[in-house]
Amino acid sequence: MVAIAPPEIKLLPHQFAFVHSDAPWLITDGGRGSGKTDAIAVKVAMRARKPGAREGLYRQKLVDLRTSTLRSMLEGNGSAPPILIPGSYTHNQQMKTIKIHGGGEIVYNGMDQGDVGRQSGSTGRGSSMNLSGAAFDEWVEMRETAVVQVAMAVRLKVDGLPLQRYGACNPSVPMHWLAQRFGMSPGGQSWKGHARIMAPAWSNWHLPPEYLDELRALHGVARERYWLGKWVGSDGMVYDKWDREKHVADSSWPAKRKVYGVDEGYKDPFTVVEVEVDTDGRLRVTREVYQSQLTQAEKIRMVKDMAGESEVIVDSSAPDLIESMRREGIDAKACQKGAGSVNFGIGLIQQRLVVLGDGLPRLTVDPSCTNTIREFETYEWKPGGDRLKDEPYDKDNHAMDALRYAVRHLDDGDACYGYAAPVRRQDRRGVWQ
Repeated sequence: MVAIAPPEIKLLPHQFAFVHSDAPWLITDGGRGSGKTDAIAVKVAMRARKPGAREGLYRQKLVDLRTSTLRSMLEGNGSAPPILIPGSYTHNQQMKTIKIHGGGEIVYNGMDQGDVGRQSGSTGRGSSMNLSGAAFDEWVEMRETAVVQVAMAVRLKVDGLPLQRYGACNPSVPMHWLAQRFGMSPGGQSWKGHARIMAPAWSNWHLPPEYLDELRALHGVARERYWLGKWVGSDGMVYDKWDREKHVADSSWPAKRKVYGVDEGYKDPFTVVEVEVDTDGRLRVTREVYQSQLTQAEKIRMVKDMAGESEVIVDSSAPDLIESMRREGIDAKACQKGAGSVNFGIGLIQQRLVVLGDGLPRLTVDPSCTNTIREFETYEWKPGGDRLKDEPYDKDNHAMDALRYAVRHLDDGDACYGYAAPVRRQDRRGVWQ
C-alpha cells in the first residue's frame, strides 16, 4: 500500500487533529497560512489509500483546485515534498482521477463543471458515483445546495473508513451557511455530527516571521479574519457599524409609535418590518414578514393584521398594491425614490447604529427577526475603482429596503415623498462625503 511521504511531511497539531477526526461533517478554518489546504490534501490521500475507497475532492473552480490542493498533493508546495510519493499512483487528467497503486482512488472536479451533479447521482444522465468521502477546499465559496448534492453521494462503505464530508476554508461573514452549521455564528451551536478545528495564523510555526508580522499588523476586519481567524463582516459591508452583540436586543420598553416598512416581492420575498419608536426616539425592529409567492390578498391581509391603523410605508414601485391596501383601510403611503435616495436612507440607518453616551444604539433588532439580522450581516457594497463605495449589491436587501423606507419616513417626515437626495458617498472609513 502507498505511503504518504514521511518523514518529510510533519503535521502541525491542528492538522493532525483534522486528519484523524472521524466526525461525519468536519471543517478546519482559521487565519491565513495556517496550513488548511495541506491538511485537506493529506486527509484525502490518507483516506484514498484504503483499498476500495473513492474520495471526492472539490473546489468551486476547477482551475483553482489544480493550483492549490492538487499541487500540494502531486507536486509539493515550495520546499515541501508532494503528499503522494511519485510513482505510487496513476493520474488521468482527462477523467480527473488519481488511482493509488494497491489502494483506492481520488476523483476531483470543480463545482463549476457541469458533470459534478451527474457524478453525485442526483441529476442528469449516467450512473451515480458512490463516494467513501467528500472533501471541499475553500468550502466558503460553495452554495449549500451544491454541497448537499455531492454529500448525498457519500454512501460507499469501506472497512475501517468512516463516511465523511470534510473541508477547509478562510472565514467569511457570521451568517454564512457554514458558520451556522458549524457554530461560528455569534451565540450559535453546531449541528449534530458537525465538528470544527480552528487554527489562527500563528499556529503554523513554519511561516516566516516577516509574514506573521505583516498579518499581525493588519487592522479591522482584515486582522480579525486573517490573523485571528474570526467569522466577521467584510470591509465591503454596507452596515459596518453593525454588531450583533449591541444591536440584537430583546427589550420590552413601551412603544410611543409604530411604523411598517414594506418591500414588494413575489419570487423575491415580500417583506414587512415592524418598527417601534420609544419615548427617547430610539427604534426597534420587533417583527418581520419574509415570504415568497404570496398572493396580493394574502399580502394585504398580513399587513392589515400587523399594522392596524399605523402608517405603512411601501416601495413606490408597487402602486397597485398601495391602492389595494388603501381600499382595505390601511394607511399606506408610497415612499418615492429619487437620485441618491438609497445612499441617503443607508446613511440614516448608519447614524442610528452608532452607540451613544449611555452605551445604547438608536436602533436594535429583536432576535426573532432572523432575516433582518442576516441581511444586516450580508448586505455589501459593490467595489469602486476610486476606492469609494456608493452602490450596494442588489441582493440580501429586502428587509434592508423595507427598514430604510420606515426609518426615512420617521426621520424625514413628509420630505420622504418625492424627495431626491443629493448623491452621497462613503469612503473606506465609513465617513459620508
